Amino acid sequence: MRALAISLLALAVVPAFAADKDVEDLLKVLRDNYSKAKSVRMEVVSVLEQIGDANALTSRVFYKGPGTFRIEMTGKSMGAGNSLLMIADGKKSYVKTPDGKVTNEKFDADQIAAPVNLEVLCFWDWKRQLSTTAGANMNESQLRVLKKETWKDKDYMILEEKAPKSKVFVRYYIDPVKKFIVRTAVYSLEDTTRLLQDHKVTKFELNAPVDEKLLKLPS
Repeated sequence: MRALAISLLALAVVPAFAADKDVEDLLKVLRDNYSKAKSVRMEVVSVLEQIGDANALTSRVFYKGPGTFRIEMTGKSMGAGNSLLMIADGKKSYVKTPDGKVTNEKFDADQIAAPVNLEVLCFWDWKRQLSTTAGANMNESQLRVLKKETWKDKDYMILEEKAPKSKVFVRYYIDPVKKFIVRTAVYSLEDTTRLLQDHKVTKFELNAPVDEKLLKLPS
């Protein structure tokens, strides 16, 4: 689970629980798939409780392994013609916020400017995000796998994560054939009808060509 404010992300740290074999098997498959991805072009629509359904954010993501990516985010809450841009190469990052402020600094996987979640982050941070080993993102979460659930007339595998300390309950919708996360729904653990974040992959082109110019950090 990625616990985030509207602009920056912080990984949650929660009490430890043992994961069962189904969970570990699924996490291994996901790690293998994300680690083997040479590139991706995708689009994610995110609804955050702080800004409401009418102000959904759209992220266009371009990734090229092993760790270079570009995220372009737009939305009504940013104002007409404004956007958030982040480009990183695994060592350095460039961020331009909707108000035009630019920062160039050392890349930090815990400081992703765009409020996306594991459906995006796993392409360059799969080893840490999709693991229950000591120090990894899911090490201290309660996890469960549902092998089949239908949502909007399509079947998905579901990985559920409970993070008591950060008080969230997360459901990762996984394409049962491709084995990639296509939706991350984050609920309040105290009220599981309260949806805090909803990130849906609306376009997904795995191993598609990515224009190198898009990935170049501005000087």
